[in-house]
Amino acid sequence: MSTKNEEISDSIREAVAAHRLLPGTQLREVSLGKLYGVSRTVVRQALQSLAREGLVDLTPGKIASVAKPTPKEARDTFDLRWAIERHSLEKLSRAHSKKDLAALRAHVKQERAARVGNDLEEVRRLGAGFHVLIARLAGNDLLAQTLDQLVGRIALILLLYQHEYDKHTECLQDEHAQLIALIESGSTEEALALLRSHLHTVEVSLGADAPDDEEADPHLSRALRRR
Repeated sequence: MSTKNEEISDSIREAVAAHRLLPGTQLREVSLGKLYGVSRTVVRQALQSLAREGLVDLTPGKIASVAKPTPKEARDTFDLRWAIERHSLEKLSRAHSKKDLAALRAHVKQERAARVGNDLEEVRRLGAGFHVLIARLAGNDLLAQTLDQLVGRIALILLLYQHEYDKHTECLQDEHAQLIALIESGSTEEALALLRSHLHTVEVSLGADAPDDEEADPHLSRALRRR
């Protein structure tokens, strides 16, 4: 993938994760091409990559748009997240270094600073990033990459199904710290039980129904912050 492809993909991915791009938002190739100074071909390649991650809908005959996961896709996404995170946490709990624990604690410190600063976008990004960090420290790069991609899809789900995630951020951050302590002590079963409850808190924060279709904000340049 070219540098421009990566720039476009990363910008859209980050805007989705930060809740700046809503499900259903149209991603016109011409507009994106002008924004990034590239051809429609380059934009199309980036959108195809994001479609493979489940973040973009490329239905033939329609304008590309930010994906709108169905209820079943939402359930499947959370099931896959649990499978990946359970394996990663179990592995890290049984084999970790002081450097691993220090990295996790530094991350939680950043999470708390973002919450104190009332930076909700950063709180969401770091909250999801904690779980990706566990997967990376566990040593399976492919699982970490897959989980990183799931983070964007979960952000869409939280937006689409009227979540109340932000009400739980303080509790979730405290549980991140508890997970680190359990990893350090090698309390694998307790750590897994806490993780299951932790992820369940996010899942049950979702409302039952998706909102009705509405006109998405067309101002992509505001949502896609250039690097």
